[in-house]
Amino acid sequence: MTNFNGEICLINPVAEKITGWCRQKARYMTLPHVLPLESLESSGPIFDTTTLNTSKIVANLRQVLTKSDGSECPIELSANVIKSERDELVVITFREISQQLEYEERIRQSTFYDDLTGLPNRALFINRLESAINKRKRGFEDHFAVVFLDLDEFGAINEGLGHETGDKLLNDIAARIAMTVRPDDTISRFSGDIFAILLGTVDSAAGAIEACRRIQIAIERPITLGSTTLNISASAGVVFNQNSYDIAEEMIRDADTALHRAKDGSKGSYVIFDSGMYRQAVRFIERKMSMQQAMQDGAFEVYYQPIVDVKTEKLISMEALVRWNHPLEGPISPAEFIPIAEKTGLILPLGEFVLRSVCEQIREWDKVGFGNFRVAVNLSARQFENNIPQLVRGIIEETGISPESLAFEITEGIAMKNVDQNIRMLDELRALGLSISIDDFGTGYSSLAYLKRFPLNTLKIDRSFIKDITENEDDREITKAIIAMGQNLRLHVLAEGVETTEQVEFLRASGCDFIQGYYYARPLPPGQIIPYLDQQDLV
Repeated sequence: MTNFNGEICLINPVAEKITGWCRQKARYMTLPHVLPLESLESSGPIFDTTTLNTSKIVANLRQVLTKSDGSECPIELSANVIKSERDELVVITFREISQQLEYEERIRQSTFYDDLTGLPNRALFINRLESAINKRKRGFEDHFAVVFLDLDEFGAINEGLGHETGDKLLNDIAARIAMTVRPDDTISRFSGDIFAILLGTVDSAAGAIEACRRIQIAIERPITLGSTTLNISASAGVVFNQNSYDIAEEMIRDADTALHRAKDGSKGSYVIFDSGMYRQAVRFIERKMSMQQAMQDGAFEVYYQPIVDVKTEKLISMEALVRWNHPLEGPISPAEFIPIAEKTGLILPLGEFVLRSVCEQIREWDKVGFGNFRVAVNLSARQFENNIPQLVRGIIEETGISPESLAFEITEGIAMKNVDQNIRMLDELRALGLSISIDDFGTGYSSLAYLKRFPLNTLKIDRSFIKDITENEDDREITKAIIAMGQNLRLHVLAEGVETTEQVEFLRASGCDFIQGYYYARPLPPGQIIPYLDQQDLV
């Protein structure tokens, strides 16, 4: 307690202990000597002990106190004026807060920093991005950019080498990024193996891309963890700010959209966001919701396209093709909705619906005497992640059809993914009596060494080769080579997308076995199949 001249009237035992001054000495000193203060924060307020007056009322002001021995400690200080009959006094209360500051720092670290890498976490990154956006709103001219990085196939490393190795890898990647960017840039471990970088000052989108590539190149250097050397790549989504964003969430959303587009491409690629991606992302979400509703409403339908023997021109099988007639937009192309179904997992219920519908339709055709042909159903990559033989076996038993009346088509992409596991499942399907075809042959990157291991019956030549077969020499030679290879592997060869007499004659002369395309028939709804067969006399 002091008067307004700063002369100390009272110092209690706790104040003695904190300041290092005993009351005997303090009583003959002024407040600035006993309580020399500086702000705890570099730009914070300082309690001026040299000038005391009735306005000197403060609460919970954090200061740094220099003790009598010259050491420093943080305190939290309050000051109030009290009046007696004879005088007005200033009462200053304070407490030492070193331990509290340690607790607060721990809380701040856990709230705003990643435990594994020590980098800013999602919350702090968003906070700094909001600050950058707000600075632009206030008229600052500096442009900035956000880069989202996702390590390619990190999940496989985690599963194959263990989470401890995965954690070490994340730490190494974090260090590499930190060495690549500038001190003023913010690096964040945003989530899992996704890193977000806020490039504080970039003059153009080209500058943001250049910084992104530097980071990717640094990540791609081999990393040695114990006895294992890893070659890692990272896909990136880049968003450049030019006064086009009002809140951080919008910029993060667009960076994530660009990142997903990059991951759809080759490993280690980057994509810079544009407004078209946002429209596509919105359309994707809307389309997904429409598909979910269509599943509930039973709006999907299975059509059937005849497949004809080239020599006899008799129907030997049909391919089941799913169709969607939107109530407002009309027919939606499978090229649009099938990829969405694959990405969202809707392909699983949709694929089961198609398989069940086909088996039920085969049973109906058997009842009226049309049971001498197979129906081919396309299998997706996502379906192979589950026990597809068990599903097929269950539906066949449920519908009571002969397995020989069912065929499956897989793409080269499926064939080359998880080869050993997929071969086992295809062997199980073949053992049931089903026929297996490889679809769109020649458009993928299948290995012939693997191809001969698959239990196949048919190679299906992609329509891209058939389209210009009568004019393009390369397409003709590729088609002949596929037919010859199929014959050497003792497989049937089917050409799809056949539309003209000239194409039919070329394929017949080249030894192709089966033809599918508009030349014989478009895909037909179930109700038109029997009238079509009666009219064409193809069976």
